[in-house]
Amino acid sequence: MKNITPAGKGLITGLTMIALAVFFYYGLKQPFESPYQYAIYTTYTIGIIWSILTFSKTADVNTKFKEYFSIGFKTFIVVTLLMVVFVIAFFLLNPQIAEAKIALNNELAVKEGNHTPIEIEANAKQMKSIFIPMMSAITTFMYLFLGALISAVTSGVIMQMKKQ
Repeated sequence: MKNITPAGKGLITGLTMIALAVFFYYGLKQPFESPYQYAIYTTYTIGIIWSILTFSKTADVNTKFKEYFSIGFKTFIVVTLLMVVFVIAFFLLNPQIAEAKIALNNELAVKEGNHTPIEIEANAKQMKSIFIPMMSAITTFMYLFLGALISAVTSGVIMQMKKQ
């Protein structure tokens, strides 16, 4: 079997995650933010570990942490890019999700009682204009943080195992 690059593994992992998200939302009719998201995060984790483990088979005990981490980075950066593009496309194709979140925010603002109807309406307009950029930013930071964490932990564990 031909060796798959870390970026290639990131592509496989990201496309698998997108397929799972689409299946859960359209096939199983689950909300976008449901417990099924854990299957997507698990896939992400497995993809990064897969890359680092594959690299570790060719590495020796003198291989530095940065080399292991770099392999994980090459994987999770591709996944992050794919997931951000997916989130943008998903919310553009499903504007009802943004509308439901804005409606919920409006209900909460009314319950607080500190806002006038004009303020609530202005806030709703502002939320509508920033919803997709906000969700893209959240997705970017979340996947970058998790990817770095998973890469660092996996790299450290594998390095310790190689030294024993």
